[in-house]
Amino acid sequence: MSSLGSRESLSDPVALARALTPLLARHAENAERERCASAVVIQALRDAGLFKMMFARRAGGVGHKLTTHVETVAELARGCPGTAWAFGLLSGVTGSASAMPPAIRELVFKRGDELVCSVAGQIGTARATEGGYIVDGAWGYGSGCLHADWALNGIRILDEQGQQIDAGFAFLPLAGPDVSIQDTWHVSGLSASGSNTIVAKNAFVPATLVLRFSALRGSRPLAEMEPRDRWPVEPLFPLGVLSPMLGAAGAMLDIVKANMPVRPTIGWQYGKQADSQTFVGQLGEAALEIDSAWLHVRRAVSMIDEAAQSQPLSGYEKARIQADCGYAMRQLRRAGERLMEIAGPGAFALSSPLQRLWRDLSVGSRHTALNTMLSTELYGRALLGQASNLSLLPDIREAA
Repeated sequence: MSSLGSRESLSDPVALARALTPLLARHAENAERERCASAVVIQALRDAGLFKMMFARRAGGVGHKLTTHVETVAELARGCPGTAWAFGLLSGVTGSASAMPPAIRELVFKRGDELVCSVAGQIGTARATEGGYIVDGAWGYGSGCLHADWALNGIRILDEQGQQIDAGFAFLPLAGPDVSIQDTWHVSGLSASGSNTIVAKNAFVPATLVLRFSALRGSRPLAEMEPRDRWPVEPLFPLGVLSPMLGAAGAMLDIVKANMPVRPTIGWQYGKQADSQTFVGQLGEAALEIDSAWLHVRRAVSMIDEAAQSQPLSGYEKARIQADCGYAMRQLRRAGERLMEIAGPGAFALSSPLQRLWRDLSVGSRHTALNTMLSTELYGRALLGQASNLSLLPDIREAA
């Protein structure tokens, strides 16, 4: 494709993703075995321009809504949830990097097609030195790091006595001599995400590429803002990792629905699974659970795409978004379990794509950012006017 990532080629990224889903499905088994998204698939995503789908308009992007990103990642996940997980984080973080000031963009995007992964937790440390900082740390679960050029990782900024004075993010070049990737991603699901550990030892990072929280607040002039600049930070990660799970559950539903009219029920007096009203009812229940998840996700995303564009969201509204995400994830996991009950023992054969989708859903739906019980507790606390239980969201009060 001659115009990679152009406005024209990315006018409908969901359709582009739908066209690529069969390719992801063909490479899914190998991607799981290699614990890394297929090079062929990554190149196809590059050729389609999809890694640039969330670029800021001021960086030549289209300025898509967050809804479009969620739908695109979910569509790709119908083919391979692990690959879609890596793609969702890479495209989302790279898009955020594109929205940063020109001084940063010029250092990060020297070729123009660089990809940025991220581990947001402030696990690493940074100490000031001449012209920048010395960064050390080991960040686990760096999804997509095997395909990235940079890692935008969380850091604690220390003074000369080793006391924390600030926090933020540092851009780490993954090809640099002091940054490496440790092969630690050995899991039962989402293997294709390649979520290995990123290690920095005595790595120098120029001051321009260290984003201090104290300097980020209100740093962009209102006149230069576009819709993505008004997105609240707190809900973005839960929505990002929820998106591939929507696709995984949807793919499971499609497979079970297609099999029921032809699959026998061994030992029971039904010709096919579709002859059993119990199975038929369970299929309907699973479909409603997936629909329910989508409804909660769409309510959450609309708050970001629409409500946040007119005024900042309150802590209470952000708490409800978190609860929407946690509740949606439980619905998807329940649907997955229900569909495997219908599919029966044969679905657990390694030759069946259902077992891979089920394992990906089972692992991904247990991400700490999507914990259903803690998320619904947060919402309950907000309803009662109690203190927050979420470190990233200390204020959950309603707007005055």
